[in-house]
Amino acid sequence: MEATGILVAGENANAMAYIKGRRGISPRQIYTILLIVMLGTGISAGVWVSGSWIAAIVTAEFTFVGLVIGGLIIRGLIASSLRRALVQRGIAVEQQVRLRITADALVYEQKDFMTTANWSCVTDMYRTRKYWVFLVQSSAFVLPRRFFATSEAERDFITKAIAHMTDAARARSPDAAKIAA
Repeated sequence: MEATGILVAGENANAMAYIKGRRGISPRQIYTILLIVMLGTGISAGVWVSGSWIAAIVTAEFTFVGLVIGGLIIRGLIASSLRRALVQRGIAVEQQVRLRITADALVYEQKDFMTTANWSCVTDMYRTRKYWVFLVQSSAFVLPRRFFATSEAERDFITKAIAHMTDAARARSPDAAKIAA
């Protein structure tokens, strides 16, 4: 059984952001901690320098807004520079991707390379809004949900995949188990 479609360069990053949350601390948790520390430090320093709580709070809020706007600009620049660098190297920005389920392994294929993971290496699988992500030891195979023509095709694929996973991996994959049930 297989799922095939087009993956755009850099698209994996959207799904990969959730991996850190499954392995420890998520990007959202990191940003929350940074925000709290930044506001606490900024407001405290602002009160110490200006002597006014209101001035310090307003300054800290504008600093936070600037940080968010800067982050959005940087995110846009990273995506466009990645695509430009790939084109300069002669690599297509859009790649045909195929994820195959075999009796022995999960196989991820692109035009010029193939990665095979024995089922014992697949530690868990989870769903985001747009993707299924198979964690394979310290790597990830990202499968866009749009690769499936129907929800039944998606359910069949996920059911077949989870059937090959170890009991421990199935236990760590409640999204997939719910679909398969």
